[in-house]
Amino acid sequence: MNRSIFFPAILLCYPTVSIAAPKLTISPALLYFDYTEFSTTDTVLNNETGWLPGLEASLRYTPSPDWLIGLNTSYFSGTVDYDGQTQSGVPHTTDTDTDLFRLGARLDRSIYDDIYLFVGFQTQRWERNINDKDGISGIDETYEWHEYAIGLNTDLHLSEKDRLTLEASFLLTRDATVFVDLTRVNLGTTTLDLGDGTGGRVNLNWARQYDHTINFGLGLFFEAWQFGRSNTRQLENGSSIIFVTEPRSETRNIGLKFNMEYMF
Repeated sequence: MNRSIFFPAILLCYPTVSIAAPKLTISPALLYFDYTEFSTTDTVLNNETGWLPGLEASLRYTPSPDWLIGLNTSYFSGTVDYDGQTQSGVPHTTDTDTDLFRLGARLDRSIYDDIYLFVGFQTQRWERNINDKDGISGIDETYEWHEYAIGLNTDLHLSEKDRLTLEASFLLTRDATVFVDLTRVNLGTTTLDLGDGTGGRVNLNWARQYDHTINFGLGLFFEAWQFGRSNTRQLENGSSIIFVTEPRSETRNIGLKFNMEYMF
């Protein structure tokens, strides 16, 4: 079976408190997960899609009028549809248990009025369990990688209490690996190195000031990235020998969030 995978929109809120006040944002969210693997001739091998509920959190601190420092994390978990084929090319559908975790930091610098340039880093982990079905064995995989981002965001004042924030960033995916667990078929485990890739993320956030310490809002985001084809490893159990390679892949996610921000 061919194997094969988050981010977050940060809400910028009103400068209604002292410069040094930290801001905590909690965001229940829904992520539409869309992951596709390709052969060496760019034929689609399999596709995994579905909605994942999750939660995001970010903490931001403003040490001066021109600088912002932020930490962010998120976790999404659920089941998505798998539409692909076996190693012999027979069409196969099942579902995949999916867990996505992210932890990152970023630094923003004011460059003109309400326009900020930012750089960010995230470490990401995707636990993927393709389930057994119709006598066909599934597979457990764990992807881990680093994401580097650079981008711009800007604020638009819609009214005295309403603000719209637009953010766009360019992404680099680096140091990606996938741990492949084939113990279900007695072939042991191995770790593959995925190829580096690029991507992008766009966030659109609306926020409304509730009082001097609390804001509410909605966020919509789109993100995409890719991984290059991995190296190849040999596995054997004494009677069978197989060669394991992770295909080139692309991920395209859409997300919706409800943001609740508290300013200390």
